[in-house]
This record gives sequence, structure tokens and C-alpha cells, in this order.
Amino acid sequence: MKVAFTLNGAAATWTGPPVTRLAAALRDDLGLTGTKVGCDAGDCGACTVLLDGRQVCACLVAIGQVEGRSVETVEGLAGADGTLARLQKSFLAHGAAQCGICTPGMLMAAEELLRQVSRPSRGEIEDALGGVLCRCTGYTKIVDAVLATVEPPLMVAPSAGAAVGARLPRVDGYAKVTGRDVFGADGIPADALWIRVVRSPHARGRFTLGDLAPLRRRLAAVLTAADVPFNGFGIYPDIKDQPVLADGIVRYRGEAVLALVDERATVLSIRDDEVPIAWASEPPVIGIDAATAVDAPLVQADKPKNLLLDGGVRHGDAAAAFAGCAAVAEGVFETAFVEHAYH
Repeated sequence: MKVAFTLNGAAATWTGPPVTRLAAALRDDLGLTGTKVGCDAGDCGACTVLLDGRQVCACLVAIGQVEGRSVETVEGLAGADGTLARLQKSFLAHGAAQCGICTPGMLMAAEELLRQVSRPSRGEIEDALGGVLCRCTGYTKIVDAVLATVEPPLMVAPSAGAAVGARLPRVDGYAKVTGRDVFGADGIPADALWIRVVRSPHARGRFTLGDLAPLRRRLAAVLTAADVPFNGFGIYPDIKDQPVLADGIVRYRGEAVLALVDERATVLSIRDDEVPIAWASEPPVIGIDAATAVDAPLVQADKPKNLLLDGGVRHGDAAAAFAGCAAVAEGVFETAFVEHAYH
């Protein structure tokens, strides 16, 4: 399908499957890598663009839906001569751009709001930016930056001799607020090979690999745990106990088992039934009580009771302290698991 639309004020066309994600078409085919992809599932908002003036997640919009419509990305905010828009200048002045992954999405969401409301309140700004997640700033400086677009003056470079104590824009800030900052997925060489990871469909289980020779004849490489020199990683300096590729046993749904390496189209053409893996599913161990039971299967053979570390907390007479309190609140609190890394 040939799709004709307006892109940052200019006529544009794109040809391909109409179900292609708008984010992929913008980045891979039209070269606009300012639209960042975080989750590719509409959760993080990093890929926010304006479609007919309204913010949307580009990863959730099929490009066939933009026929005859207007798409605006972060590349369209600055002037043709590179002069930053007032909103971009404000982000620089307030330190609102840190790692830069969410910045293009934040800018586009804020741009939509400022077109509709000339002097938005802090609450209106928070609502407008609510669909874009940030892990660096704590949001305060982002909201301040949007507020300041209607409340001059913006920060200017200090004169010679007056720099001590002055706020300065970060040296890579221009690239971040224009979407030109290059992250891993933005600078992939044209001849790069792709890795397709085969993952476990079971929360717990064992597996055996069959004859991989047919796959290896079709691909540049088929990697297993045996191909990884040190098959472990982790966040602790001296504990690298999570396998890069599982070796006969999987401990969670989605654990990596095999890596297929070749050109993108080739690895994507491999059907699931062409990967010779025989699975033996086992009951999953769910929750702390089950994991610490006497007969619980061990995640690591050298970690009794499934405890990574065993330590104590020093405390005084808690009962006496509670007795002297005006009120005591008790509860059980749980937090979700978070892998602290942008993917």
C-alpha cells in the first residue's frame, strides 16, 4: 500500500504493508529516529507524536491509518535553520532532558497542550504529560519547563566571568531536545546481523535441544549456553548467577534459551516448529512462602532456601517504642519487580 500524508508540514509517501507500526515506518524507512521506542506496547509513551494535532503512541498506530492526515514528530519543532522552539529552549534551561529517551515524547505531548491552552496550570500539564513515562527526572523539572514557556525569561548563557554559580545547559542537551541523540537502536549499521531470541513458554521446566544442524546451515549462527564463555550476569559485583542462555532448565516464562543470528528477514522467517526443543514443564514456584518451603526447588543449587543473602537487622526494644506511640499502623507491602534498564 502506498500511503500519502503530511509529515512535519511537507508532503510524504510511504510504501509497504499498511499494518506496519507508524513508529517503525518513521524510524526505519523515513529516517526520523527522534521518535524513540521504549516498550513498543503503548505503555511508556516515548514514541509519542502528533496525529492531526493530537498526541498518539506511534507504536500503536498502523501507518495505513495516517493516509491523508498530518503527522508531526520532534524533528519538526525546531526551525529549518536549527533554531530551537521556545519549548525546547525551556527544556534545556530547566534541565528537563536527562537521559533523553522520553524527551521527544514529552515535548510532543507538551506541544499539543500549549496549542490548546495558552497558560496551562501545573495540574493541566501533569494530565497532558501523563501518558509519557520518565525514569530520570522525577517530572518536576519537566513540568517546570512547560510552565516556563509562558513565563519568561528563559536561561541565557552567562557572560564571561559570571559563570560561577550560574545554571548552564548540558553540553548534549541540544541533541536530546531535537531527537538527534543517538541511542543503540538509532545507529544500527546497514550490514548488521540480527539476533532473534527463542524464549521459554513455561514458568518453570526442563528442556533438551535436538539436532541444530539444519538451522545452522540456514543461519549465520545458532547460539546456545555452550557458546557463551561465561554464561552468567547480574547486578552484584561478585554474583553473576543469571544465565545469558538457559542450560537445560528454565526458571521463568520468557527466559532466553537460544539465539538465532542472521539477516533480519531470515531470522524472522524461522517457524517455531523448526526450532528443535523438547519441553518438560514443571509446576512453578510462586510466592515467598512457596520458595522458602523445605521441599521447594532451588533457583540456584548453592542457595539454600532460595535466599540470595541472609542477614539481620539491629534494633532496640520495638515493643516499648510501640507502646509509647500515639498510633501504630501495620500492613504487608509488596512491590513489583523492576529491571532497571532501558531496552
